[in-house]
Amino acid sequence: MNEKGMNVLAKGIIAGLSETKRSVYQYIESREDELASQCETKEQFLTMLVKVSPYHEAAGRFNISAEEIYRLMKETEAEINKKLEQKLNTYKWIDCTERISNGSENNKKHFLFLA
Repeated sequence: MNEKGMNVLAKGIIAGLSETKRSVYQYIESREDELASQCETKEQFLTMLVKVSPYHEAAGRFNISAEEIYRLMKETEAEINKKLEQKLNTYKWIDCTERISNGSENNKKHFLFLA
């Protein structure tokens, strides 16, 4: 499955998380994305993660210890990965682009999703 398909499935899984898990996960992910957009190299990003520490920011924001935030994130990531793997084993994407497209739609893909 391509990255866009994986993102669609992951978004559905994240939406189904408990309020606390979803809020913490989305907060940390968005902060990490913000930091990544400010960096040109992996090394810069890793340095910024240590300097800024989205986990410590989340701890303050959600009034939970940093250790609990870390544990909650690991638990949430494991839950997302498990559910994503289950969906990937259950669902099937069929690329119908050649059958549907008349050639005039550049870079447009057509998929059939079977559950």
